Amino acid sequence: MQFIESVGENTVINLKGKLDYATASVLMEELKTLVGQGVKRIDFHCAELEYISSAGIRSMVFVKQKIDKNVEVDVCLHKASDSVKEVFSMSGLEDYFEFVE
Repeated sequence: MQFIESVGENTVINLKGKLDYATASVLMEELKTLVGQGVKRIDFHCAELEYISSAGIRSMVFVKQKIDKNVEVDVCLHKASDSVKEVFSMSGLEDYFEFVE
């Protein structure tokens, strides 16, 4: 499974199905390749994301905090379902990320 669609200042990542412990570890390995790549913004396309666990959220927090140690990366979640948004809300992180319809 490959998540990253394009890499650059604005990087696009497609999320599909379930982002649980097993798939989040694969995503995390891909995200680590972005360190030092000059990424300023990451757009997670979530229209086909059915479920996200705390491990998936941890991957997104990693992106925001660790991709560039000098700059906090902007992270947008596009077309996230209400159930996915609810997980962020329960985690207290709904305002930490930008949600775009």
